[in-house]
Amino acid sequence: MRRKVIQIAQSTQLISLPRKWALAHDIKKGDELNISEEGNKLVVSTETGPHIGKVEVDITGLDRDSIMYLLRALYKNGYDDMTIRFKKPLCENIRAKKQEKVTDVITREISRLNGVEIFSQKEDYCVIRSISEDTIKAFDTMLRRIFLLTSETFSELIEGYEKGNLNILETVQAKHDTITKLVSYSQRLLNKVGYQNYKKTDIIYHVLEIIDTILDLAKYNARGIINFKIKASPEGTQICRAIHQQFDLFYDLYYNFTLEKVYELNKNRYFVIKNLEQNQNKIQKNELSILANMEQVLEYILNLTNARIALQY
Repeated sequence: MRRKVIQIAQSTQLISLPRKWALAHDIKKGDELNISEEGNKLVVSTETGPHIGKVEVDITGLDRDSIMYLLRALYKNGYDDMTIRFKKPLCENIRAKKQEKVTDVITREISRLNGVEIFSQKEDYCVIRSISEDTIKAFDTMLRRIFLLTSETFSELIEGYEKGNLNILETVQAKHDTITKLVSYSQRLLNKVGYQNYKKTDIIYHVLEIIDTILDLAKYNARGIINFKIKASPEGTQICRAIHQQFDLFYDLYYNFTLEKVYELNKNRYFVIKNLEQNQNKIQKNELSILANMEQVLEYILNLTNARIALQY
């Protein structure tokens, strides 16, 4: 796409915006746009995303979890108007081995998503619409908050595990839902508006997806400790604290990148893996299953580290 430069007086030069792009982003006379220099390029951007439009999906036959994942995916993709149809009023909750109302599942999931509400609801469909303007302004603040809350979640999980405190363990679910809401909205912003350095949008989206998976593991471990009444061993506590420390090391790497910190993360990863191997005979079977799940966090942090290296270069 090429544009001719228009000369106005002696000092002002203008080029026109592509009409299709301006319409998609609802650009009007008097609006302010961001312009940044990247070598021989000028990047023109808005702070809000385009109106993505409508989507209609029939969820008949899906189970509760699949409905939740579908709604979250549509939301992350940036749709502003979602019509969800269903021919049956009930769906299967596989984990709980029971039937649930489809409308209850939709209402619960939408309550976890920022900036959208159920606009209308009938017996066999509901319409979900965006009620807020999506802006990228607060993205970096939100990302840092996600890191901090995830670290807090690990602290609460380990404290509840070590002390056998069910009340603390039960807060992990609530903390998970809070952070997932932030993660989903951040990913929606990346899809609709894009990161300030647009080329890095996909990598940061990937970082958020991994953090969301790590949070799921924390939630499942809290449930497992509660359900199986697992008592923490000194060895298990030490391993969990080392994994928590590994996440905090990555948090520091993300904002203060050095190759020395990459090396430190990798060295600590092998230290924790070796520690678990050496102590597994001292740990009860149920507790060992929890620690095996926690060990997966190390691999996800390795994935995060690789993503951060890619962001740097």
